[in-house]
Amino acid sequence: MCRCNIDGASMTVSSDDRDFLLLTRNVWIPEGARCCPEHLTDRRFKLEAINLLKPFTIRYQDWNSSDVQMLFDKFQTLYREKKRFNFDDRQELSDDEYRGLTSLSKDQFDYLVEEVSSSDIRNSCHRSIRTAVGIYLCKLRLGLSNRFLAIMFDLPDKRVVSRIINSARKAIIENFVPYNLGFGHVTRQEIIDRHTTTIAGELMCGGGGDDTAIIVIDGTYIYIQVRKYFVILSLNSWWLF
Repeated sequence: MCRCNIDGASMTVSSDDRDFLLLTRNVWIPEGARCCPEHLTDRRFKLEAINLLKPFTIRYQDWNSSDVQMLFDKFQTLYREKKRFNFDDRQELSDDEYRGLTSLSKDQFDYLVEEVSSSDIRNSCHRSIRTAVGIYLCKLRLGLSNRFLAIMFDLPDKRVVSRIINSARKAIIENFVPYNLGFGHVTRQEIIDRHTTTIAGELMCGGGGDDTAIIVIDGTYIYIQVRKYFVILSLNSWWLF
């Protein structure tokens, strides 16, 4: 994977990674093998590191019948657990795939899952908390039908997807939205100190607005249906207070 000198900070390759690489990439890693810690996340190989792996040499290994049977069992388990889109295995999707499906990076997605995990949402027989949040974000990001989401995530039907989305929505509203969105999660002084740029102060206050909070609200093209007609509102407002 890399040619750097491995020092005392190296970490042992997990058995799950060794099995996965043998079954999917025909790369056999001996038990007890170690690698540099920068290739691991939560003691599992990063996807980028897996893509760098290449066979180094051809080696013959004697296996008894028990070893062969165990290999087949692991292959069957891996096949049964394989999903089209899997948020449960952090190494299954790349950072770009996380952004494409949810609009969040992998680290941002992990942070959101950690925040909502303290709510009433729990793992169920159909999905984990990570999968529930992932499905909800895919719905917001891609606008796909519940029937299509059921196909993507190997779920029984669209009604299950609907319940999953509802559970994730409630958990996010309860444990994430109040502390990260809206005026309630930030004070006026925080807006002045952390969210007011110098150029905004110059334009709106003539350079003398060090104690003035500036908020820009842009709600262009809000479609409102009134009976059989659509009304288009164009809003552009500056608030100073």
